[in-house]
Formats: sequence, C-alpha cells, structure tokens
Amino acid sequence: MTPFLQKVIEFLRQNPEGVQVVRRISSEDVIEPPEEEGGFTRSLLVPEPDRKQFGVFPVPPCEEPTQFTHFIDGIQHSHLLYYQQTDYGLLPVVYGYVAAMVLERRDRQLHPAEGLYQAEEALYLPLKAFDARKFQEAGIKVYDSLEEREIEKTSFATMLVRAGATVARVRDQLERKLALQWIQRQTPSSTDWLLVDGSIADLMSALERRKLVKVVGVSKSHRTSYLEVNWMIQVLNMPAGYRSSVFRTVREGQSEVYSWYLRLRWQPGASPTYGLVRVETPVLTSPDDTREWADMISAWLLQETRPLSLPDPRYDRLLYPLRMCELHLRSRAPSEAVMRTAVERVGDISALATASMDAPSVPVVR
Repeated sequence: MTPFLQKVIEFLRQNPEGVQVVRRISSEDVIEPPEEEGGFTRSLLVPEPDRKQFGVFPVPPCEEPTQFTHFIDGIQHSHLLYYQQTDYGLLPVVYGYVAAMVLERRDRQLHPAEGLYQAEEALYLPLKAFDARKFQEAGIKVYDSLEEREIEKTSFATMLVRAGATVARVRDQLERKLALQWIQRQTPSSTDWLLVDGSIADLMSALERRKLVKVVGVSKSHRTSYLEVNWMIQVLNMPAGYRSSVFRTVREGQSEVYSWYLRLRWQPGASPTYGLVRVETPVLTSPDDTREWADMISAWLLQETRPLSLPDPRYDRLLYPLRMCELHLRSRAPSEAVMRTAVERVGDISALATASMDAPSVPVVR
C-alpha cells in the first residue's frame, strides 16, 4: 500500500457516506488507454536538395554510431477505485498513477539520469460534484476528470473514458516537464541527444525561445493523417530502411516541426504500418541541411532497433531504449496486488457504512 493510497483509505474511513465499491468489474468499468492521436492535420512538403517532389528514399549507411545518449518515456495506470453517490448521481472516482523518466546511455549501458524521474498519484473525479477542499486538506491530490465539461451532459460511461484521457494528459505534461529540464541542462557545446517517445510539437511550443535543440520524437501511432492519399500510398509501400520526404506539420496551438516517415523493419504479410514510425525534429535553421539531417537521424534510429523489444507486442516500432524506460518505470509502479488490496479496504469501509445505517439507500455491489 502506497502512502497516497493509505491517505485515501483514511479519508474514506472518515467520510464513508455514499461510497460504493464494485469488486466484480464489468466491461463497462474497464478504463481503456485513450488513443494518442486521431483526425487530420495539414502538412507542407519541405524541399530537399535535388528533391522537389514527394518520394521515398533508402537511408544511406552511416559509419558513425548512433548519437542518442538520453531517452524519455512515461507510463500511466488508471483504476476505478469506487463510485460516489452525489447530488448529480452515482459518479466514478478513478485512481491514476503516472510516471516518467530519462535513461542515460553510459558505456553502452542504460542508467536512470540523475534527477530526471518523477511519479505522481492522484484521484480523478468530476470536481463539480465534490468538495475538492476536503481532499486537499487530507493531502490527496485531485484532478477534474471532466476538464470543465458539463457534468449534466456527460453520460455515465463517458466519465470513465474522460478520466482515462485526463490521466494521459497529466502523463504527457510530466514527460514534457522532464524533457524541458533535460534541455535546460544542455550547454552550447553539449553533444548529447534526447530521443522522445511520441510527438515533440508541444515540447517545442513550450520552449521560451526557438532554437535548434538536439531532441527527436518518434511516434508509433498512425491514427492522424498528415499526408495526402497519393503520398501516403508511397509511405505504406516503402521497404525497410527507407524514409519518406520531409514535411512540416502545422497544428493549431502547436509549434511547427519537421517530420518524415521511416520504416524500421518489414516482413512479408505484415500490416502496412508494421515497423513504421513518424519522426519529428525541431525546424532546422538551414533548409539546405534537411536531407543530411534526415538521413543521419534515420540511420541512428535504425541502429536503435537492435536488440529487438521482444516480447512487447509493439516490438516492430518500439525502440529498445524506450522499452527499457517502460520496464524501469513499471518496476517502481504500484502492483496489481496493491490496487486489489486498496479496493478491498475501500469496500470494507463502504460495507461498514452501509451496515450502520437503518435503511441504507446505497448498497455495496458485489
């Protein structure tokens, strides 16, 4: 039991009214991780020397070893802890755990970077229906799971989905915070490079001044369409070790970044997105360097595919150092046994509260 969950148990012991625990969770109570991307966005082709049209090209061999020295990733866990009877009805209270860290490569080994690890536990609930001050006085951090959406117009099932999405947003903020700390540590003479799991558009927007930083993002998800159909057909048919032309992604409220697709690996009969990632870099100060930078970074990324990230099912797109980040983070996270214990203790509290009432209106669901 973590200190945070102990605080929650003690808080509910003092405030047990209306607490309802579901020990046998149905499919409606499962919080699925939200999709990171979706929809369409506008992109503009970035001309490369001697390449004025969109195309796909083999990545030239690179004799120098990969220059990536640091790697950042994060994890999140969302668990339905209990339901609370309120004036707005029966509402879900979700426990969320987020963590992020930077791994540093030294002597060909990956080690946690000093001071670049952070984890946070919190409750996610529709704050309009609760007194946030009570939680805060008990030392319990809370987030509004509806993020200012109208509670009256949000369905019961949607509240769980929104809670999971809010946990994901907090995780993204934590990763961005650590990435900014890493950037602030760098000096003009530094040769370190940071590889980020996911988009870096928000990160570039958060910088106080625009500058060429040695940060690269790799997105494994392809739910957002960045290219017109004829261009995307070329991407989906390119072999392993090929990259696409560079393009600029333009998204409202975000900084522009340079981006291209890279096929890390391929095997016959695989999905068109097998081994396919989208790379993001800060906008280069000199467009004439675009081809050289894209080829060099792509070659580094191809080197990072060894060893394989098995047995992770995303091994075709998940680079090994980023998988190691996730493994480090999971080893520090509360286990499923800890969460089951917490749920059982909350259930005991709600059962006692129900038994003490002459005519209980909210029975414990078993």
